Amino acid sequence: MGQYRGDLWARLSSMIFHPMIMPTLAVAILFAIPSYVSFSTPVGVRRLIIGLVFANTCIAPFLVILLMKKTGLISDVMLNNRSERVYPIMVSAFFYLFTYYLFRQANLPSLLNYFIMGATLLVLLGFVITFYWKISLHMISMGGFTAYLIVLSFLLGYEMHLMIIASILASGILGSARLKLNAHKPSQVYAGYLTGIVVMFVLFYYLRG
Repeated sequence: MGQYRGDLWARLSSMIFHPMIMPTLAVAILFAIPSYVSFSTPVGVRRLIIGLVFANTCIAPFLVILLMKKTGLISDVMLNNRSERVYPIMVSAFFYLFTYYLFRQANLPSLLNYFIMGATLLVLLGFVITFYWKISLHMISMGGFTAYLIVLSFLLGYEMHLMIIASILASGILGSARLKLNAHKPSQVYAGYLTGIVVMFVLFYYLRG
């Protein structure tokens, strides 16, 4: 019981900043910023988009993971076993690709499409790496999110210093949480965070260049 209580903050951090939640938060922030993106998108459409992102990148993958757990395909919904991560990540990648396809067909603001493309690429990259190494998916997601906030601040000319600092601090807390839970080695945490940052920066630079 004492050990569980000591790990409680780490478990909560891993849940609050879970990779399934970050895409919805990122899209909600994009629409909350007073810019051409929010001004050109009706409120009802914004809510629909946020709901769709939440359904496709959080609810649907989570339900599939629960089904995999029930059928015995995986032993733990937290996916602590590297070999059991392959199928859940593959399913998540499918939903990400499906979301990106829908958004491209709907001719939505480019920044939204770029983010979904970047998030999809990170999921696919995590999928490939998982075959060989247990990289931190939490930190890949958090690194991509942090880079995304920096890119938004620059491209939209909107001051987001406090939010970016908060994201960096949250990244440190999350990384410490993953280590505390013995879910990853330090190298896997650092590699995940750097991967998320570099991929998102390079993608936006290339697409906006």
